[in-house]
Amino acid sequence: LDRRCVFILQIPRLQLPAMPSEDGGVDLLAEAEALGLGADEGEEDLGGDDEDVGGGEDLSGDPPGHDAAAAEPRFAVGQVVRVLKESGLYADCTIVAADQTEMGPMYAVRFEDGFVQSLVPEAELSV
Repeated sequence: LDRRCVFILQIPRLQLPAMPSEDGGVDLLAEAEALGLGADEGEEDLGGDDEDVGGGEDLSGDPPGHDAAAAEPRFAVGQVVRVLKESGLYADCTIVAADQTEMGPMYAVRFEDGFVQSLVPEAELSV
């Protein structure tokens, strides 16, 4: 005999009258305001206004020069170099790959502990 219990739980929903817009459709902004979801004066302005297109601070940095893609890698695969780490200290490593990219030469380097770091810009390497 197969004995299964089935429970049916009905959760009531909050129903608000639809707020008509000028064109006869539903005014979603009016409904959001009625629910307390309107703009709050104390909220932080995160930007994104349509009026400010192109007027904000550019955080992308300077673009590479048009000749960056043409630059040949200075360091060869197998060469031992030093890389500038985030801590400001240099660490010895070996070049395991060198690629010519639109951003200039990029390298993959292997540190003495065996860790391989990819996309290392040439400016962070020295002999």
